[in-house]
Amino acid sequence: METYGELKQAINAIKLKQKGVKIGNVVVDVVLGSLPGIGAAKTTFDFIKAAFLKPDNKKTNSWLDKLDIDDEMSAIIDDTVENGFLEMVTKTIESENDNTPLEQDFNMNQKMVDYLKKKYGGRTVTGIKEEEMKNRFQKLAGIKEEEVKQDSSVTTISKDLDDQVSAFKNITTKEKMEQLLSSVVNKLDPKFRESSAFKQAILSFYKTYK
Repeated sequence: METYGELKQAINAIKLKQKGVKIGNVVVDVVLGSLPGIGAAKTTFDFIKAAFLKPDNKKTNSWLDKLDIDDEMSAIIDDTVENGFLEMVTKTIESENDNTPLEQDFNMNQKMVDYLKKKYGGRTVTGIKEEEMKNRFQKLAGIKEEEVKQDSSVTTISKDLDDQVSAFKNITTKEKMEQLLSSVVNKLDPKFRESSAFKQAILSFYKTYK
């Protein structure tokens, strides 16, 4: 895609699930299969939010990927603030002249930083590079990088779970999944369950698989 007009056409085609349609280098079928939750989008805001929150490892290989934000940054931004930002982005896109070229250096992380500065009197988050944000996030949560990479207890549990693959295939309903997750949480250290690290881990897990 080269212009905002083409971007709007692509968004409308995806909202209408017009399979087989191709606008620029965007194939509707590919986007529907690449962005979790995009199939339920009914408005431009819904589409922008789905693109914004998609896992970093999901790619459409098009300009639409520029609408994504680093997952770790999203994890520390309040949902109300995110929604206000996305409403602003949506209005900006909808109001752009169709002939206006799309910025090839468009950066959603920087847009968020600028929005926070303007909205909250200069307060913002800085250093929005995914690895740096990951390190800061882990530090705030009390997690050391070496613990993430080298914790033998996690490796041992993971190996034990690999031996139970056939049993996991019986988890096929919402109720069974809730029961499984609750049983895991109940076995954790009660002090850890009350910590910010636990809450942030749950939030990150939710944003990845919702």
